[in-house]
Amino acid sequence: MTRPLRRSPAPFGASGKTVHAVCVRCGRSRPYAAAEPSCDCGGLLDPVYDLKAATVHEEETVPGARYFDLLPLRRPESVLHIGDGNTPCVHARALGARIGLDRLYLKDETGNATRTTKDRMAACVLAVFQELGVDEFVASSTGNSSSSFAWGLPFTRGLRAHLFAGRDFVDRHQYTDHPGVTLHVVDDDFVGAAKAGRAYADEHGLVFEGGFFNSARREGLKLAYLEAYDQMPEEPAVVVQAISSGMGVYGAHKGAREYLEMGRLRRMPRFVCVQQRSCAPMWNAAREGSDRILPHHVLRRPQGLAKAILRGDPTNTYPHMRAITTGTGGSFAAVSDAEMIDARRWLAQDEGIDVCFAAAAALAGAAQLAARGEIRREEPVLVNLTGGERNGTADD
Repeated sequence: MTRPLRRSPAPFGASGKTVHAVCVRCGRSRPYAAAEPSCDCGGLLDPVYDLKAATVHEEETVPGARYFDLLPLRRPESVLHIGDGNTPCVHARALGARIGLDRLYLKDETGNATRTTKDRMAACVLAVFQELGVDEFVASSTGNSSSSFAWGLPFTRGLRAHLFAGRDFVDRHQYTDHPGVTLHVVDDDFVGAAKAGRAYADEHGLVFEGGFFNSARREGLKLAYLEAYDQMPEEPAVVVQAISSGMGVYGAHKGAREYLEMGRLRRMPRFVCVQQRSCAPMWNAAREGSDRILPHHVLRRPQGLAKAILRGDPTNTYPHMRAITTGTGGSFAAVSDAEMIDARRWLAQDEGIDVCFAAAAALAGAAQLAARGEIRREEPVLVNLTGGERNGTADD
């Protein structure tokens, strides 16, 4: 792939937008800092914007410029584009007929530069870090986020990254040959690699970018949904995505709230969070009626077809996902290997879209709920296909 540097000429937006972070629990406001994990009270911090003055700059082709008023960037010239966004949202009539959903829409994120929606996250995080003066940071992932960071570094002004990977996920880390990238391999799973990364950041005085708790991640991923809401000829009644921590769904829900206040949506959709049965701690907790992850829900070194969502311990993020699903009338779902394999084949056969197993899990979840009557045939349904296979990796 080539990497043409594409920045917006910044004819949009205010030259000095003010961004605050507000605690979703206590409502306290503070200056915005992307990787600040939580408020003193323990609540999650969200960036907030002046939605009465906010607009979508329809004429802009760079997503960060188009949605600048809804991103935690102060200056238009800070917008970074790394080949992310502007992906299609298709009305999947043939596939919808197969699974019993007449108004099925697919947000096809396989067209991003590294074939994953996480490129949107990386573009936002790297832009925010540059604006805030961060020049070196630590991150961890099952492969997608770290590969997107590695891909995005050449578009920056010399940012450096330390990427921590569990040994089982090393083959999913790509573009790490850039001189600004150091890959640290940990003989553990995703959760263990994240702990090692945090310890390394503390020891060396570096920013640990925080994963789910880095609000710039959630805001970047939000753009896939703002694009989809704008592309669809009708508003979705149901939104479906496969999750590990759930930061994409969190961003989608926040974006929907913002669009409601701006008058660009008239109703809040139901949100459905899908996991694979071999690694479904959130689904298991939810079906037991638990408002938190309990020890017996946690999995060590989980296995499954969809490697991108192999998170065995979502203790810190599950309460946010439960609040979104219950608050919107949505639900959790868990799908089998067979259901994911079928969904992946159907996407290729009916719509010509080649996806990874994590994306297939989302479609399988929608099909499962449709078969049970929990999603009605006539309802508009948006499924986010978060990525495709990348250069021979087993899953994305």
